[in-house]
Amino acid sequence: MQLKLREDDSFRICQLTDIHLSDYPLNAASLKTLAAIDELLATHEFDLVMLTGDLIWGALVTQPDKVLGALYAVLNHYPVAVAVTYGNHDTEGMFSRDNLRQLEQALVYPADKHHAMILDDRESYTLEISQNNHLKHVLYVWDSGAYSHWPQFEQYAAIEPGQIDWFYQLPYARQRDSLDLGFLHIPLPEYHPAAENIITGVKNEPTCSPVTNTGLFYTLLRSQNVKALFVGHDHDNNFTANYRGITLAYGNVTGYNTYGNLPRGAREITLTSTGVTTKLLPF
Repeated sequence: MQLKLREDDSFRICQLTDIHLSDYPLNAASLKTLAAIDELLATHEFDLVMLTGDLIWGALVTQPDKVLGALYAVLNHYPVAVAVTYGNHDTEGMFSRDNLRQLEQALVYPADKHHAMILDDRESYTLEISQNNHLKHVLYVWDSGAYSHWPQFEQYAAIEPGQIDWFYQLPYARQRDSLDLGFLHIPLPEYHPAAENIITGVKNEPTCSPVTNTGLFYTLLRSQNVKALFVGHDHDNNFTANYRGITLAYGNVTGYNTYGNLPRGAREITLTSTGVTTKLLPF
């Protein structure tokens, strides 16, 4: 499904993250999550639903086709484009990321992916937002992986150098007057210093980023086109902060079937010709 600006030059994104659905048949908390998502989409207008990982409890799910099928059935009720990236818990069980990507075929309104690249079963791709056949904004999606190659030193995976090279080689203008966004599941190490200057939201748990810094944030600083990053992963964090000119933001934990004291909900992100604004949408 092509992504296009509205007549007022705006584009509205619904970020859902850390849904953590149970195995099939879904438990009461998972059914409550799906009902809340359904109500949100019925009462708000979006141009894209961006799922930023941990859709399922992978270690517990034996029938991901039915579990994700239940989620996608809710999303399919609404003619809104859907894009997906995965988190550390999605593939803790017997199913790979490739297996889960195949299940995305159940989506009726998948967003058109561009320049997709798979490295170590992690897919990076772009989403292009156009107006009158002219490209206006690019959304960069990095699969941040799951766990470190060196678990004795750090828990979570870092962005691979090949994923940064992919960004460099894409055929897009990367300049100060561009207004592009990025999405991934696991926060970058720069979320630690960013938390010292919170603009909105709260930080109620430590930032669980990789220890190893492979340089994606540095790349974005040099390129200047990506103005904001949105992640998930830490259920009790939902802050936005400006760090060295780039907005570093969390989504808001969506699923009831997992830990966290924050009210469940979504993050709304609105792109306009003059910038990006965002707010929380509690269920």
